[in-house]
Amino acid sequence: MVAAAFLDRCFCVSERGSSVGTEVRAGITTFVTMAYILVVNPTIMATAGLPFKAAAFATAATAIVGSGFVSVFANLPFGLAPGMGLNAYFAYGVCIARDIPVGVALAIMCGVGLSFGILSALGACSLLQQVMPNNLKYATTVAIGVFQAFIGFRMVNLVVGNKDTLVTLGDILSTEVALSIGGTFLIGVLAVNRGAMLIGICASSCFSWLSGLHPLPEKFAEMPSAHSFWDQLDFAGCAERWQETLPIMLAMLFVCIFDTAGVQFGAGLQACFAGLVDEQTGQLPGTRAAFLGASLATGLGGILGTSPVIILNETCAGIAEGGKTGLTGLVVALLFLLSLPFLPIFAAVPLTATAPCCIIVGAFMMGPAGAMDWDDLRFSLPAFLTITVMPMTYSIANGVVAGLVAHFILNVFSVSNKLLSDPLVAEGQPIQPPKLSPHAPRVRLDDRVEAAERLIERAGSFNRSPSAGHWSPPGL
Repeated sequence: MVAAAFLDRCFCVSERGSSVGTEVRAGITTFVTMAYILVVNPTIMATAGLPFKAAAFATAATAIVGSGFVSVFANLPFGLAPGMGLNAYFAYGVCIARDIPVGVALAIMCGVGLSFGILSALGACSLLQQVMPNNLKYATTVAIGVFQAFIGFRMVNLVVGNKDTLVTLGDILSTEVALSIGGTFLIGVLAVNRGAMLIGICASSCFSWLSGLHPLPEKFAEMPSAHSFWDQLDFAGCAERWQETLPIMLAMLFVCIFDTAGVQFGAGLQACFAGLVDEQTGQLPGTRAAFLGASLATGLGGILGTSPVIILNETCAGIAEGGKTGLTGLVVALLFLLSLPFLPIFAAVPLTATAPCCIIVGAFMMGPAGAMDWDDLRFSLPAFLTITVMPMTYSIANGVVAGLVAHFILNVFSVSNKLLSDPLVAEGQPIQPPKLSPHAPRVRLDDRVEAAERLIERAGSFNRSPSAGHWSPPGL
């Protein structure tokens, strides 16, 4: 009771309409839904040449530091860990595709963490998030999802190289591919349950172990040993190859900022945070500390050996369970700490069990596509280029740059729409003229043209005294 009362006071639990028990349950839910990262992230990092155990320790350590920092200093129920998509880009798009040594890549991570921290401290992250066009924010998320799923296909040879068509379908009758497909559908069937991906990983792994397809873990528990890559960080090599490394760093920084801001924005829309969101900025209290926590963990990840850290979307599962304070995040950090002795089990999990998570996460990231404006080519073309260029060139940076350049050109050199104002509508609410695009429904365009013409006709025949505060057409 004393401990509960202490935690209640420290995290303002009762003040926010929650209870210690609810916060603990929410923390457990968040951890269960994001625990798959302890398996998937080290597996992806290992393909880049990092030792699996070192990457697993780095994954847990950055989750502990990031979640713990945000829970204490921001008092928000967020769980932080290396982000899916960014880890794949680090391994496949940077180290493998560009042949960048691990030491240089980790030096880039330290640069991302430092830059992220400076921008967070200055409050620039929130400003950048507000300035960026919504369509490009959504398109970046969707593009990373496609990129992530494509990498999942490649991990288990569902998609293989082809000299004529570049890529083609792999042998779907092979045990490896069949097991991955089965794991993907299993997670999809269980998606309504908390921890569906963790259940899918466990089921696929057990099947692989018991059938003899993959060896059992050599040990089930072992005290972890910290491994630092500080002496291997190649800042000189990073500077020498600045034409390659600078775009990579900027792309990762961009994604870190908007991923972290996006989850916070989505959390702020939840009913449980009603009254806490700033009406002017639309942000939760402690936003700056949340950005700082992600930047601190990202910098630490560069030293320990992992990709950038963000607030994971799985955080929303804990919020749905009633998590409203940093106590939820503290529980997440403690559970990651308790998982450290069991890293040998994670090391034995086969690729066939982790690849389905990459595919499912890619599917989850398709949601923002429905919120995008596809009728106006000035916004849809940059979004389309972002979504297609990123996976096809194996580069987040290329996709982001393509979208930004296209957005700038189309919006600067195209004829801008003029806004019409109806004086009869509440204080000149702007009404957008029809947006012409090849696939826009003709009926909808006709309706909008007629509506605009009616408004103009009504405005021309309307006359009120200016002293009464109403608009009067010129010359009347």
